[in-house]
Amino acid sequence: MSNDVTQFVDVLNQLKSGSNFVKQKFNGKKFSRRFYLHEREGYISYEKSHKLFGKPRIYHVKDIDEIRPGIHGPRFDRLLQKRVINNMDDQRVFTILYDNHRKEEHIITPDFSTRELWIQGLRHLMDRHAQKTQYHLIQEQKWILDFFHAADKNRSNTLSKSECRELLANKFNVELPQHIFEQMFHNADKSKEGLLNSDEFINFFQLLTRRKDLYAILKDHANLNYTQPIETVSINANQLLSFLRLHYKQTMRSISLEEVQQLIREFELNKELRDKDLLGTDGFRNMLLSEYFDIVSPFHTRQIYQDMTRPLCDYYINTSHNTYLFYSQISGDSNPEAYNRVLLMGCRAVELDCYDGDNGSPIVTHAHTLVKPCSFESIIRSIEPNLFKASPYPVILNIENHCSLEQQRQMALILKRILGDRLITKPLPSKNPLVLPSPEDLKHKVLIRSKKLSSAVKKRQDDDDDDEDNDTLLNPLSKDVQPELAALFVYLQNVPFREYDYARANYSSFQSSSLAENRFYKFAQSDPIGLVQQTTWRLLRLYPGGLRQDSSNPDPIVAWNFGVQMVALNYQNDDDMIALCHGKFLDNGGCGYILKPDYLRHAEDTEFDPWDIGMNFDHSQTVTITIISGQFLPRSNLKSSDIPDPFVRLSTHGMRCDEHVVKTRPIDNNGFDPIWNEQFRFRIKFPQMCLIYFCVMDYDLITNNDRLAYFCSPITMLQTGYRHIRLRANNGDQTHSTLFVRVDIQRDGVYDDDDDYDGDNIISTRL
Repeated sequence: MSNDVTQFVDVLNQLKSGSNFVKQKFNGKKFSRRFYLHEREGYISYEKSHKLFGKPRIYHVKDIDEIRPGIHGPRFDRLLQKRVINNMDDQRVFTILYDNHRKEEHIITPDFSTRELWIQGLRHLMDRHAQKTQYHLIQEQKWILDFFHAADKNRSNTLSKSECRELLANKFNVELPQHIFEQMFHNADKSKEGLLNSDEFINFFQLLTRRKDLYAILKDHANLNYTQPIETVSINANQLLSFLRLHYKQTMRSISLEEVQQLIREFELNKELRDKDLLGTDGFRNMLLSEYFDIVSPFHTRQIYQDMTRPLCDYYINTSHNTYLFYSQISGDSNPEAYNRVLLMGCRAVELDCYDGDNGSPIVTHAHTLVKPCSFESIIRSIEPNLFKASPYPVILNIENHCSLEQQRQMALILKRILGDRLITKPLPSKNPLVLPSPEDLKHKVLIRSKKLSSAVKKRQDDDDDDEDNDTLLNPLSKDVQPELAALFVYLQNVPFREYDYARANYSSFQSSSLAENRFYKFAQSDPIGLVQQTTWRLLRLYPGGLRQDSSNPDPIVAWNFGVQMVALNYQNDDDMIALCHGKFLDNGGCGYILKPDYLRHAEDTEFDPWDIGMNFDHSQTVTITIISGQFLPRSNLKSSDIPDPFVRLSTHGMRCDEHVVKTRPIDNNGFDPIWNEQFRFRIKFPQMCLIYFCVMDYDLITNNDRLAYFCSPITMLQTGYRHIRLRANNGDQTHSTLFVRVDIQRDGVYDDDDDYDGDNIISTRL
């Protein structure tokens, strides 16, 4: 055992022994509790409260978003002001942030060394959980036994048939036919007592997770001409070599026999098979669940591979709207943790709506609503440690400025004091003064994007359709903007949007514009080419219209088709539009900047028109997707008691001609291992602009179908062959749920005549 592993075993054992902490509440109350890590290492909790009905809270490792040391955060600020705590506590305090940064627990430890022990241990558990895939979990006895102990209601250390059936329905989302259940239970019940002990349950689980879909594939490539039981089918190294070269030409065309033998040694856990260079059904499953066989290439998702030296206007930028909100546009709190959440998800442009605070310090809130404000300073201080954790490329603070001159000055001082030399305060040296700098030039830098407020404009300046367009272009150093703040608008001074000829004659590349969605669609219809061409030399931003008080989002695809770099979305709403955003920015290492296709970057030469599907700037493809099966599909929410009836909605999103939606049939009462075997074929004319969206739904004859899980990716990132898709939960978190699919891609070449392409030729086949 390595020293690192030994060290963490010791750390986790100390956490299991427990430590005496103080839970600090915001009303000043403190509660002494003994915290401990559960024996199976899935969660931490504390000893039962002395209250009559008090229940200890459980913090599951999978739900923890961040462990933050120290007292310097917005909530602790209030306690410092009230002198409930003091700066001397800084070395003993840490915060557990969970439920997508929406909840937090503040802990005071006895001393610095105890705090560091818990931070080290919890971060190790979080990292370990993040690296686990379905492949790891189905081999892990601790995880399997969590289900066993949860189902053992009478604490007998055995499961009856009824307890086992209840476990299948409640945790595994499957209703097995009675004869199949009886056979599996009988095979696992070695003692023949009608009960399963923990070892027998592990055997039952292994029988349950045998993959019938993979058995059929394996049997075909084992050249068997007779029926052989699933547990005895295997293929040798040469047969596996042929399988990989046949189905994975994109990545394994030249794989060697020695490399194949290494795969067998890595994934076949049965020593008898492994010693004979054979891969059985379980080993085949383990191999195909590994990251080597993900549907998207790790090269695209883990590495920044695109050219990052071009001007900012050449990139799509991951952008958030009203970032301070966790819920609707009309109630709740302005919360700094909402910023940390999106920054850690790869967002690079966030919004702050700034107003005068009562105590002389600026606040962030949504005006004319019930949203409670938060101080501007607390947000900047809170996000400072997380600015560049997810990406090294620049963060853009889009400031909607409604402050008086004095509080604008406070904003400038706060930004400079907290951000220091990361804040851009003057143009970069030795750069073309007429062209925006590149993401590479601006690594680890913060840009301020704001506009001149005209004192002549008396109307409310929130999210009305003409909000940012009805202003007057004035000198940013005039009396309406405090000079110290105006000096920070170095590269992104916001100006009203105007038609192409006016913008070319009057605006520089450092002047950007925002459009509400309705106004964007107006210009997209009236002057599509001019709108696209403005994005070749300056930044445009689209934001949701003012009527979206429910935090719903416009479809970002149309704006991206027009080259709009910053499509601001309400991240607080986990809808299909946010799913598309996750898919778009999955590329290029998730760094938040995606290089636009060359025909958009050079639209002044190509005269690219997103409405004209007759153009031929891309290399069209035929993409064939076979939806084979699903594994460990979740329910739509924790409160649902119904076993899902899953189906897959598969859609493509891009240029008009590439927008299609197809569906599989629903599978009754089986979220555990449904099998569809349905094939769909798409002709994609503009693959560089196209996303593919796999959405697993729960069929309901009466009410709306609920989304269970999803995955979205650019078409250009898909890998061919048999692939597993790692699905996201509705809140955007990664899950251990998967879809098993087969992908085939054929490049069709360039179409010379649009009549050869009807844009509607999808083939659906049930296999």
